[in-house]
Amino acid sequence: MTNTQTITGSCLCGQISYQAQAQILFQAHCHCQACRKNGGSAYAALAFVPIESLNWQGQTSTFSHDADSGNTMTKHFCGHCGSQLFGTNSAKPERIHIKVGTMEDATWFQPQCNVWASSRLPSTPIDPAIEDL
Repeated sequence: MTNTQTITGSCLCGQISYQAQAQILFQAHCHCQACRKNGGSAYAALAFVPIESLNWQGQTSTFSHDADSGNTMTKHFCGHCGSQLFGTNSAKPERIHIKVGTMEDATWFQPQCNVWASSRLPSTPIDPAIEDL
């Protein structure tokens, strides 16, 4: 995919802001229990970019945990308002995901697949045009 975007966003309170001029590597809805718990919603909307393309101002707090895949996931969030902003996966250290809900403009976002679709909540509608992984 050669979809390059200028991405800007922030946490809810504005203490952390970010920007990236990046090729979008992957776009997905993740339905795993960890994404549901950390975001407090039925799934997470995620856009993955090269880690070196993302710059942020402000101090993030982090939390690391083991994913169902066995990889270590590290979540970056605002320690003041609690907004989840970014995340990394030890299996793909060259990329970082950005939570789409924190972006100033995400009208370009189009998920390519549903990750961990087997874990989705039964009430979560799935677009049949989007592949399940």
